Amino acid sequence: MREAIRAARRFAAAPVWAGYIVASTNNATTDAELDQFIRENASSFFHPVGTCGMSPRGAGYGVVDPDLRVKGVRGVRVVDASVLPIVPAAHTQAATYVFAERASGLIKESW
Repeated sequence: MREAIRAARRFAAAPVWAGYIVASTNNATTDAELDQFIRENASSFFHPVGTCGMSPRGAGYGVVDPDLRVKGVRGVRVVDASVLPIVPAAHTQAATYVFAERASGLIKESW
């Protein structure tokens, strides 16, 4: 996690972000200081989503299209909560069931 914080800082220090990043979240620099920051601030998100976000067909963003196909890859679909672009107000499992049911129909149609 220390290296992730350092990598995020390097990313945020890029000239393209000048004027957008107004302040650092912490001033920790040593391993011990970073460890303390991590212990005090790390928490669980419990239901992560969006790592393979769905977007409209032809959109320049998102990983999967509305048919759950990975854009630019043939024969691969993603059928789990990672396709949700945002965290739903309800438990993620309900939405995952909906995607799974829809995916089963889409896959049957394509075979």
